[in-house]
Parts: sequence; C-alpha cells; structure tokens
Amino acid sequence: MSGLTIGLLSLDVTTLNVIAATSESEKERRNAKRIIPLVKKPHLVLVSLVLGNAIANEALPIFLDRIVPSIVAIVISVTAILFFGEVIPQVNFFFLF
Repeated sequence: MSGLTIGLLSLDVTTLNVIAATSESEKERRNAKRIIPLVKKPHLVLVSLVLGNAIANEALPIFLDRIVPSIVAIVISVTAILFFGEVIPQVNFFFLF
C-alpha cells in the first residue's frame, strides 16, 4: 500500500491527459484514462490506501498469533511491516540494482 500511495499521488492529471490523448500505445492510453478519475480525487485515494494499510498492519499479528507464540508473532509482524510495507516500497528503483 505504501508504494501504491507514493505512485498514485505522484502522478499529474495534466500528464495523464496528454498520455491519454497522444500516446502511440493503445495500452498506455487505456491505462491513463483509467487512472485519471483516481488522480482527480487524491484525498479519497489517500484515505482509502491508508485505511487499507492500517487494517493489514493490524491483522497480520492477529493471524500470526494463531499459528506461532505471541512474541514470535510480534517480531515477525513488526519486521515484515517495517521492511516490506515501509522501507522497500519507498526505496528508489535505481538503488535496488
């Protein structure tokens, strides 16, 4: 959710309109047209993604607690959320290689 939040909120409506109107690729035009309504409502998108992220972050330790001891569930969930939910999505693509 963190990477999706960064990705969607960094898009510009004007750029998407240009892509939707002038791109040579039909796939790019179609994708730009689909994303434009979301980008026009950034507050709704942000609230939805943050709410989904919070639900996922709270649900992980609850589910893990049923299959492993509580302290292990806490350590696994905190580590997984930190790395896979916060750090890795925000790392610049060029630093991955």
